[in-house]
Amino acid sequence: MRVLMAGGGTGGHLYPAIAVAQELAARHKGPEILFVVGRKMMEREIVAQYGFKFVQISAKGMPRKAGIKLLGFAAAALVSTFEVLFLLLRWRPNVILGTGGYVSGPVLTFGWLLRIPCVVQEQNSVPGLTNRFLSRLAEEVHLTFAESRKYFNRKDNLKLTGNPVRKELLRCDKDVGLQKLGLTPDRLTVLIMGGSTGAHSVNLAAVGALNKLFYRKDLQFILQTGKQDFQWVKQSVQPFGDRVVVKPYIASVGEVYCCADLMVCRAGAMTVSEVAACGIPAIFVPYPHAIYDHQVQNARNLVDRGAAEMILDRELNADILAATIGRLTSDESRLKRMSINARSFARLDTAERIAKALVDIGEARKRSHRNVHDY
Repeated sequence: MRVLMAGGGTGGHLYPAIAVAQELAARHKGPEILFVVGRKMMEREIVAQYGFKFVQISAKGMPRKAGIKLLGFAAAALVSTFEVLFLLLRWRPNVILGTGGYVSGPVLTFGWLLRIPCVVQEQNSVPGLTNRFLSRLAEEVHLTFAESRKYFNRKDNLKLTGNPVRKELLRCDKDVGLQKLGLTPDRLTVLIMGGSTGAHSVNLAAVGALNKLFYRKDLQFILQTGKQDFQWVKQSVQPFGDRVVVKPYIASVGEVYCCADLMVCRAGAMTVSEVAACGIPAIFVPYPHAIYDHQVQNARNLVDRGAAEMILDRELNADILAATIGRLTSDESRLKRMSINARSFARLDTAERIAKALVDIGEARKRSHRNVHDY
């Protein structure tokens, strides 16, 4: 059986597909798996890191404003049409999984036109336009959040399964992780990260907050800053010595997740799901420019369950962040309750359930083709 995975633009679209692909490869009878991604180096590197084959197409995200970029988008859309058609006719998948983003659109649309069954996985509480459209064509649409249902016109194919989380995030050892980072198990560890490219507002508040928390000798910190802010952040926290580790990028996030007693982060759907699966108490700072403000909605799913707190980006500053970190890390019983509440939200069998759906749908297509040929 052949399974085509289509998702691109950000790691948030790719990681769910990777989690499902890992499940397919581990539990089922060796299906052929191929990823379709965009032209960004980041997309190529993420898929290659996990050892899966991939092809790239020229599709781009639609610019929000009219201008020269709109012409580039139209040209890329035209080229990607032919690329996708050629791929589908040559590789002939039995089923396609789309995880959102600009790559999913053309792949699932032309897959549907060629009568290849499609499955959609939606990560966010407020679905994007691509998945809203594709949901009408899909055999199944797998949702992470129950409140997403109201955004889809078609309801009969909606399934609430959660967000697939990569297995390695749940398998790391805290003592080993701390040792690799040069940190000690005798202190509480606060992980601060603003995403793979960092977040300047988070970095500014974090440096100020650390200065206000300098007296807390029971705390140590991991800061993931992004490349742009790395040097000045590292220089700014030198007085902390070995109590602060600064990284521009963390490739194996599982190794730092397992170290964290508290996390400060954005509220992308994958981050929220990973935090829940790992049981990490969180302070969410939602990205303020997310379409439909979906990161605020994502964060509320854990905030309302007593698993997290939220600081809006426009309200974020060193004083507020230091006070919130200080209050939570002074109440270990509260941290334990937050961790339990986070895990109660997590669905750890999501990848398995979506993988099974793909196998069932793909095998049904294979049988129907055999019956037609036999006839």
